[in-house]
Amino acid sequence: MAANDWSTLPLDLLGAIAMKLETLDDFIYFSAVCHSWNRVSSLIKHQWRPTVPWLLLAENTSNNPHCVRKIFNPSNNKCYKLNLPEIFGAKCWGSDYGWIAMVDRKLDVRLFNPITKAEIRFPSAETIPNRRPYDEEVDEDEEDYISWFLELYMKKLIVLKVSQNEFVILVIYHSFGHLAFAKPGDKSWTSVFVKKGHGCRMFDVMAMNGYVFALYSNASLVYWNIEDFQGYELVKPMDYLSSELQMSRKYHLLPFIHGISKLYLVESDCDLLLVLRFKESMSDDHPDIYETVGFSVYRLDPKDRRWEEIKDHATLFVGVHSAMSVSAKSLQPNCIYFTDDEFEQCKSRTELGQPDMGVYDIKCEEKWRFYEGDDIRSAYCTPTWFIPQLQIIGSDRQSNFRP
Repeated sequence: MAANDWSTLPLDLLGAIAMKLETLDDFIYFSAVCHSWNRVSSLIKHQWRPTVPWLLLAENTSNNPHCVRKIFNPSNNKCYKLNLPEIFGAKCWGSDYGWIAMVDRKLDVRLFNPITKAEIRFPSAETIPNRRPYDEEVDEDEEDYISWFLELYMKKLIVLKVSQNEFVILVIYHSFGHLAFAKPGDKSWTSVFVKKGHGCRMFDVMAMNGYVFALYSNASLVYWNIEDFQGYELVKPMDYLSSELQMSRKYHLLPFIHGISKLYLVESDCDLLLVLRFKESMSDDHPDIYETVGFSVYRLDPKDRRWEEIKDHATLFVGVHSAMSVSAKSLQPNCIYFTDDEFEQCKSRTELGQPDMGVYDIKCEEKWRFYEGDDIRSAYCTPTWFIPQLQIIGSDRQSNFRP
């Protein structure tokens, strides 16, 4: 073998090298080097999983006949342009499985892979239980109703992996008080029994090691067995953590109680983390429009069942999507990438030109912009993070965390 002829390296060694690649860009470049490297990438692409998420930016609705959508890569600060008419006009939530969960203006629900264009259809959002609650501010005009439904009623879509190749969608809806799920092939959505009296607002849901956890606004947790989501009836949730979180003293508690701030659940290095996002009014001229001023991160101690504040953690990504934890050399640790998650304030923020999006360093308590483009707002869809995948697979991560 020539001294510099890497094309003749053994396939198993090339495969080991390729599995260390962190980004989809690097994996594609690897596959284009030569015939042998391309062959290796074809053999391992069902096992390889990128770690760095991409940001699906807001759609441009003017002079955009081909429905071009920009995607931002934070590892190299580059934007890519993709023709994505399939998600044009839809409200989208990213995931770490490669899927974008979406609801369009026909109220059709789908999982969509923006890289491969693969999709999975789910029951219409019209079949969500109690989907048309009485609201005197919503008139009988169908377009007004659809806009209200997408902008305000559908709070969050969460993608869950329930078996090796099977995904379900959970939806938090109606003022964060209701939960339902659906599987591919279902005719309608199935209600999930949610426990009342926790402080009422359910902020996030995530799966970890065969269990599904729901997080309430006072940092209490309930859980189900993930197998319950493969049927059509769910058992009642089980309490896991009922005690309230001790809030950081540097931020006033009142805005949090009134729902201005947000909570997220994320798995990181086999730990369950809670990310608390603090917001304040932007100015006296705009008291009802909020911006992020800081974060606190807490780790759940499974033995004592209490939240402990931490300062050292992997890079975190929070927003409308499922929260993500990433350990990558191209990203700075102990930082939180955040995108706007206030759908109600989309129009106001568009007019002001001040998106609530940036990076926050948990140790230095500083924040800065990571993207300077102007394609950050649409009518009701904010930018959302997703981990791109050439082939949809589930995560095989395991830990010792158990309820």
